[in-house]
Amino acid sequence: MKFECDGIIHNPLGGGSYVFEKDIVGFLLKKFTKNKIVISIGAQPNSSPHFGTLIVFSLAFSCAKKMKEINPNIDVSILFEVVDTARSETIEIDGIKYQRSLRNTNKISECFDDYVEILEYFKEQDNINYIIRHQRDFNNQEYIYKIVKKLIENKEKIGPILDPKYNNLRIRIECPKCGLSDKNGKLMSFKGNIISSYCKEHGYFSVNIKENTENLEYNTPLRNLIRGMVYGMINKDSSKEYQIMRITGSDYAGFYQEELLYKPAAILGFPIEDLPVILYAPLVLDWSGAKLSKSLYVKDNAYKDLPSYLINYKF
Repeated sequence: MKFECDGIIHNPLGGGSYVFEKDIVGFLLKKFTKNKIVISIGAQPNSSPHFGTLIVFSLAFSCAKKMKEINPNIDVSILFEVVDTARSETIEIDGIKYQRSLRNTNKISECFDDYVEILEYFKEQDNINYIIRHQRDFNNQEYIYKIVKKLIENKEKIGPILDPKYNNLRIRIECPKCGLSDKNGKLMSFKGNIISSYCKEHGYFSVNIKENTENLEYNTPLRNLIRGMVYGMINKDSSKEYQIMRITGSDYAGFYQEELLYKPAAILGFPIEDLPVILYAPLVLDWSGAKLSKSLYVKDNAYKDLPSYLINYKF
């Protein structure tokens, strides 16, 4: 079937664009009161980046560059949050699904240089600095204990929202001997500051969340909620010289954030007006209209007819 086109592109206004029209960066700048802005991006480096990841990274650096053009006196940088606690492998033992993280298996080292190369390229092109932060460093922040404690105290309310299948609060800890963690939180228990779990081979083990927050792992909705609350607390903290915003893919927009970020934050008593600004990058869609998914490619060899550079940056 052949379609004729006159080559004229139409850009009708819709939704939020009625507010900021052609000046979204100027609109964003009005959200900040400090002279230093950090733009947060994140990824699970379980394989070479695909085209969608490049879109997010590119938007972050472009946004930072435009902010500097509008106001040369501000300091803008990029923060790459490395989700190295994401699943690397899954093992089922006696009906319980366990997982090992990217940092535990060191699978992260197989492709991490690709991400650094991309960051270095944009840094050179746009003259914008970046920093890399791993999950241990994120968890070591002073705000984490207070938030996790609050989550545990409200796990009966928050669990069913973030995990409607099992109704669990999916804070994970890994076995100190083999690295396995209870993927679905079925064996997790909480008592005061102590989180406990069970390994079929090595028995029970525990983590004190007040002393060892760096050992915590979260599933995606929980990590999204904690990250949002941490950023919001940073933005309101007068002792911090910077404020932070997020850029992520549009698959996390709309219903996802309404149900899994704003409502749970409100239940926890967090002022939702203090949650960080989130700018959503355009999605790259496949032939069916669904989001281009690296996990589909990795698992089922999907997209084998697409150019390899759309799936793997290193190709």
